[in-house]
Amino acid sequence: MTFTWPETLIDIGTIAILALILRGVLKRLITRWMKSVSSRATASGDGLSQRAATVLSKAGSFTTDRQVHRARTLGSMLISLLDTVIGLVAIFMILQVLGLNIMPALASAGIGGIALGFGAQSLIKDIISGVFLMLEDQLGVGDYIDVGEVSGTVLSLALRATRIRDDKGEIWYIRNGEIVTLGNRTQGWSSGTIEFPLSPDDDPQTILDILGKVTGQLDEDEHWSEQMLDSPSVLGLTQFDKGRAIYAVTVKCPGNQQWALEREIRVRVISALQAAGIKVALPTNLA
Repeated sequence: MTFTWPETLIDIGTIAILALILRGVLKRLITRWMKSVSSRATASGDGLSQRAATVLSKAGSFTTDRQVHRARTLGSMLISLLDTVIGLVAIFMILQVLGLNIMPALASAGIGGIALGFGAQSLIKDIISGVFLMLEDQLGVGDYIDVGEVSGTVLSLALRATRIRDDKGEIWYIRNGEIVTLGNRTQGWSSGTIEFPLSPDDDPQTILDILGKVTGQLDEDEHWSEQMLDSPSVLGLTQFDKGRAIYAVTVKCPGNQQWALEREIRVRVISALQAAGIKVALPTNLA
């Protein structure tokens, strides 16, 4: 095979230069995207108050470090994939310039890809779903999630399957391709409502004053204040149920972390009510 080497070398050089330019442009776009995600993550915290942002950050629910780490990981994956694709395309183009017939190799690769597609459709589906689960940050290790009838803490997230431990300690392996609906209790915040069933004969204003005083003291408590995104809210007399007057207090906490605070509010409010001579009629479903 005869080559006109000056022209051939120029063509090869042109392909190599264009490949490097394309790689540089796309890599710069990926890097800029990574920086934009990092800057958004370190911003104000999606409109949250300073107190809420601080509490979420301490609780590990604030997305700053998580988004930055996820963006860097995905950026590295994209750059590696970019290098591979551009490198393969450049090699094939150079081989064509050299006059080598690459069609048989491409045909073989196409046939192999078709066979792989028919033989491993579920595997490919799981891998693609796993990539999007990580890309969209739908869940992470340590998150408490609901997937169908399974609820528990995420132990690991791989490309093919997600491993979860439920409240009984049982380990579940869920294929990523089977995750259709997912609820993440850890991301964001959770609210808790604490109800106090009392006699309708008791003075409502006295009860509201007690609730306001107790929640105010709790908000000033440094230990509990750091676990709340905002001050507790006294809803007041919310309803009448079976001859009882129901008073309610709400609290806003990091995701799935309201339980301890609810218990503390119950203890403090019941103690204060009993000290004031107000009898508390506990409902049967009180936790």
